[in-house]
Amino acid sequence: FQLASGLILKNRMVMAPMTRCRAKNSLITPISADYYAQRASAGLIVTEGSQISPTAIGYANTPGCYSDEQVEAWKVITDA
Repeated sequence: FQLASGLILKNRMVMAPMTRCRAKNSLITPISADYYAQRASAGLIVTEGSQISPTAIGYANTPGCYSDEQVEAWKVITDA
């Protein structure tokens, strides 16, 4: 299945974003890598609802993506 963006998916399954509230100090945790790796063959995964700035925290214990430390923590997920 090919999206309008040109991205080709194995199937038409898309896993919606979720907020599981498992982050520590706005950093995604290694257990999330296991969670997403187990589901990677399902199709496109649109991952966590994420903080985009220190003033944009909607829920406690959610991961951010606005600092260098947070970006590094997310690499564990994307590598998995």
